[in-house]
Amino acid sequence: MTAFEPLARQVRAKRDEVRPHRLFLLIAPFLYAAYALLTPPFQSFDENQHLDRAWQISSLQFIGERRGAQSGGNLPPGLREATVQEIGSVVPLAEPKVVRRPISEMFGRNTPIGGDRKPIFYDFFGSVVYSPVGYLPQVFAVQIGKSADLSVEWTLRLGRLLNLALCIGLVLWALKLVPFGRWLMLVIALSPPMAAGAAAFGQDALVNGGGFLLTALGLRIAAEKRWTGSRTAVVGLVGFAVSLAKFAYLPLVAIAALPLPKGVRMQRWLLPPMLIGSAAAALIYAWVRLNAHAVVDPFLPWMPTFAEQVSWAISNPLDFSLLIARTWLFWLPSAWARLYTFGDATVPGVRLAAVPGIAALLAMMAYGDRAATALTRGRRIWMLLIFAAVALLITIAMFMTLAARGAVTIDGIQGRYFLPVFPLGAIALMRRGETAPPAIRTVALILVLVANVAALGTILTTFYSF
Repeated sequence: MTAFEPLARQVRAKRDEVRPHRLFLLIAPFLYAAYALLTPPFQSFDENQHLDRAWQISSLQFIGERRGAQSGGNLPPGLREATVQEIGSVVPLAEPKVVRRPISEMFGRNTPIGGDRKPIFYDFFGSVVYSPVGYLPQVFAVQIGKSADLSVEWTLRLGRLLNLALCIGLVLWALKLVPFGRWLMLVIALSPPMAAGAAAFGQDALVNGGGFLLTALGLRIAAEKRWTGSRTAVVGLVGFAVSLAKFAYLPLVAIAALPLPKGVRMQRWLLPPMLIGSAAAALIYAWVRLNAHAVVDPFLPWMPTFAEQVSWAISNPLDFSLLIARTWLFWLPSAWARLYTFGDATVPGVRLAAVPGIAALLAMMAYGDRAATALTRGRRIWMLLIFAAVALLITIAMFMTLAARGAVTIDGIQGRYFLPVFPLGAIALMRRGETAPPAIRTVALILVLVANVAALGTILTTFYSF
């Protein structure tokens, strides 16, 4: 009997190694699809603006048109009609309304696209400068919607479903690649904020899934101390796509850069991330310059122009630094709850989901991973520095777009902005070893599923009557 014990341990270890990605593939399609289909059209963050931009790109109009203080393009009238029916307005930054309907009428609204009618000008200045790279699944959905004469609502739902398929593929790839922290990454991937983001029409599916993959591949390269041509190509392609969608996540391409492996020349090791980062930054700059004419200053009376914000920050570096520090002192204590806001901020703060969801995350961080031998103190510090760099870039972006004159803190920072770097930060803080009992993993998965039930239940009761 004793002779078989080493073989049995190997079999258990192998089974344990593959289980996280198989569990994800078993659960995620149904979970993500539930958010995609139960959330009404246009009730995900800025969804009408993302639909407008994807529709514009589908017509091969890659650059937006500026008309005075508005920036957008000519689109079919059905998009406006569907948006007004659902959230009450097509005005950018307008507060969306909640329309409750009987559960039996969940799919009852079907607005014709109106492609045979004269196009009208739409103002979607918040998304008009986004790169086409971030809208590939959505553009495909729009083309199918046009060809099959689908309603606006079902075209949008199709875009959500294709989006979540992209996210599932990226996360699945990440779970296969990451050398340690698989169970922790799985819990994050199945969390309500991740599922809701993947199931929306915007760019979150690409950005969040791409963040997972860049984290996994960066840690794999660091653990094996080896860059290859294929790994460099994948980091480059995914890094370009993610950073073109949202420039704040550019630091993720440098996860493997530091600390330097022993016995490897600095120039040789740092060359791939430096080339990728430089090329991505150049692409971002080129795209911004190409779209400079379509950028409009905020029309809100309390908002300075972009030029005024930059000038103030450069002229008052100490005050700018204090503004950022105050912002995080104010936002950090409630950041965990802000992750659990759904709809277009129309389902705020589901604490019944936030408490078990965060408990599952903390349980897996405390549980640790016996395979995390490469998670040294230097590696943790570098990972946390990248997390901090992304957080700083997000804060600066919000300062540029939503900080009022004389503001005490910077408004507009949402928990979902940190989902692409959440695995990186959580793995950096997890235990290096593995603690007993193994049932902690099962409990964590149960808790995250409970969180999803609570979130989906609140979404249902917010938008539907029974």
